[in-house]
Amino acid sequence: MTGVGVAALPSTPEAEDALMPRDRSPSAAPDEREPAVTTEDDSPYAVWQYKPTGDGHVPTSPINVVFPLASSDRGLADVMAVLDRVGWRSAPIEYVRYAWHREREEYELQQATAAEAFYGTVGRRHVRCWELEGAVSMQAHEDTAATPNHGIESYRRAQRRVEYLFDDAGWTVDGTVRFANEKSPDHDGHVTVIRP
Repeated sequence: MTGVGVAALPSTPEAEDALMPRDRSPSAAPDEREPAVTTEDDSPYAVWQYKPTGDGHVPTSPINVVFPLASSDRGLADVMAVLDRVGWRSAPIEYVRYAWHREREEYELQQATAAEAFYGTVGRRHVRCWELEGAVSMQAHEDTAATPNHGIESYRRAQRRVEYLFDDAGWTVDGTVRFANEKSPDHDGHVTVIRP
């Protein structure tokens, strides 16, 4: 029965690692309007998501999509509404993760999450978000099947999917900024910038 469900999932261009909306290359030069980010104290954006350990917090996955919203009337709820409209589930089964909040100098629990499926038994695209200093930082990834735990199948495919969803919703997928957060299997440090 599970095999039938997997076969029934729609094929999308970004699943084949297609070009981003408007034919931009995934390795495009960073957007000159956005500064390169090397540490989390350099920018209002989070750079990593973290998991708590007995000794503090360790980075687990890179932030790969950002929404500079300070000069707009949009916020985290508007970002999440785009995913809600296409049927992504809020509050899916997931691990607890944090981001560094530079103004408070503390780790902050994920503020919003969404995924294509509640459990993700056969894999799913999944995001965690934080709104910090007028910007939303999103960690987007594609989970492996839960056997019994999820792993990361791809950052890039989930990043492309988010780009397409926001492009279709009328937002501006506006280039990339370079973060010092490269991570296997396929995140090269280019972070998508999406504007209202």
